[in-house]
Amino acid sequence: MSDPRSRNRDQLLPKPIVRRVLREEIKEYLIDAILRRRLAPGDRIVETRIAQELGVSQTPVREALRDLELLGFVTSEPFRGTRVRAFTHEELVQIYPIRAAIEGVAARAAATRITTEQLLALEEQLDRMREATEFGDEATAIEADIAFHRIIVEASGNHLLQQFWTSLSLATTTFLTFSLHRRAIEGLAARHEPILEALRTRNPDLAEAVMRRHIEEPGRWVYEALSREQSADQER
Repeated sequence: MSDPRSRNRDQLLPKPIVRRVLREEIKEYLIDAILRRRLAPGDRIVETRIAQELGVSQTPVREALRDLELLGFVTSEPFRGTRVRAFTHEELVQIYPIRAAIEGVAARAAATRITTEQLLALEEQLDRMREATEFGDEATAIEADIAFHRIIVEASGNHLLQQFWTSLSLATTTFLTFSLHRRAIEGLAARHEPILEALRTRNPDLAEAVMRRHIEEPGRWVYEALSREQSADQER
């Protein structure tokens, strides 16, 4: 006869590490699919389909989707299932001052911590932007833009800040897609060059100011574009 105390101890043991790792892998897979627009805003995510694609059970997929809901990547409603989050125009306008604040702090911290390897990685992303501009490849331009900013956030060494930034990743991608649809990708690399130069100077004040200005400018573009659209709708 088994000891009830032993059963209680077993219930308190953490879930197997393998399943936690699997959940993280599925979460990263879905984030990548969302950010690359393989899963677009409003698309439904079916647990059984994802499980079949990845050759796993539904349990870790369900756990990963719960994590993504907390991060703001998906929404879940009774009888409607789980869908990739879609942002309203008002939310897009509200995103840019939040990004400016978070990434301004990141650039300030990164200015004194960034490594030579990370500076070289930023240069590589600038090259990707230039190449994307040459070929009119908007998707690659957006990927390089996000990668550039991710390197700086990681260089800050602030893990809590990195979590906040990750939770804004979908909003950032939507924001960039929206703004680049209205502005040519020409000059994208040139807009990022002052950030790299500021980080090379190791000047925290300069790095923060340049980063804030870099993000606030397209924020104004989006605000102006949406204001014009709303005015046109009201006149119809």
